[in-house]
Amino acid sequence: MRLLHLSDLHLGRRLCEADLFEDQKYILDQILQIALFEGVQGVLVAGDVYDKGVPSVGAVNLWDDFLTALCQHRLPVWAISGNHDSADRLAFGGRLLERSGVHLASVFTGRIARFEARDEFGPLTVWALPFVRPAAVRTFLPDETIESYTDAAAALVRAAAPDEGGRNILLAHQFVTAGASVPEASGSELLNLGTLDNVDASAFAPFDYVALGHIHGAQSVGRDSVRYCGSPLAYSVSEALGQKSVTVVEVGPKGQVTAKQVPLSPLHPLRRVQGPLEALLQSAVPSQDYIYARLTDDVPPLEPAARLRSVYPNLVRLEFVLPDAPAADTPALRQLAMRTPRQLFEEFYKGVHGRGPDDEEKAFLDEVLGEEAEG
Repeated sequence: MRLLHLSDLHLGRRLCEADLFEDQKYILDQILQIALFEGVQGVLVAGDVYDKGVPSVGAVNLWDDFLTALCQHRLPVWAISGNHDSADRLAFGGRLLERSGVHLASVFTGRIARFEARDEFGPLTVWALPFVRPAAVRTFLPDETIESYTDAAAALVRAAAPDEGGRNILLAHQFVTAGASVPEASGSELLNLGTLDNVDASAFAPFDYVALGHIHGAQSVGRDSVRYCGSPLAYSVSEALGQKSVTVVEVGPKGQVTAKQVPLSPLHPLRRVQGPLEALLQSAVPSQDYIYARLTDDVPPLEPAARLRSVYPNLVRLEFVLPDAPAADTPALRQLAMRTPRQLFEEFYKGVHGRGPDDEEKAFLDEVLGEEAEG
């Protein structure tokens, strides 16, 4: 079965102050054409359909139009809610949508939702887990020891007990890591990701393919078949250098899964330009692209935004930097932002005391961090 893996549509979102309604409509139309060209037999939407819990009318209409187009082409859809969605609002009309082949697992009911599909290789089970926190899982599984997001996910997988001899796909919207390896995030997620809310990919071991949402850059986590497909558009200036795509997944006989990224071409690409204002103006080719400008002038020039907008009307952000200043989205700074509180505290402690914390101090730190995670 060939499937299209999407996530993080964030319908209704703005890029800085730019309204992205037309951009999102354009990219959803393009995604539909890719689905038809690739001959997919279904669409997986791994959460964050909307950007807000109370989406705008325009955002709701975009989602409605997209689902309607998929249904007109008889493409089944499996979708979950993400941390930006209101699970109850996204679930509206779910029983009616089910009749048209749109399978929603939006509200967490204490278990991983299960849907059955079939292709030339036999049955295929699609499991769907909306964004969930450990406290919600403890309510439904009181006999399980659940102290972390990994514990919660692993307990739900055990309760689901997927037949590991069959073919199983999971949709999930979580911050998934693989041991000490963390996925590469951009500025649009760092404000939303905590450092205690990771799920280790090992919790999803029984699944042949794990369709993830939450991180906006396409990448695998731990193994090739545990994948973030990324967002279809750039939602932060830190994503100016990335290529957006959707993922096409081919699920063959048991144990045979391949995935490929199909690039997207946005209506208004986001580009970053850097240099002195006069140099940028002299080399500029007038464009409707979204522009993130970093000016390196020693002395701030007069009216830089107005002058840049004479050639770049869709200037979305302007900032002044030192000529050799690193961008705010360098891998080193992203890795710093993703360090756990324990790592940061132990580094600070060692810098002050010349040694790491002893066992008693570590135990106290565990207690404090545990209380913070609960909060």
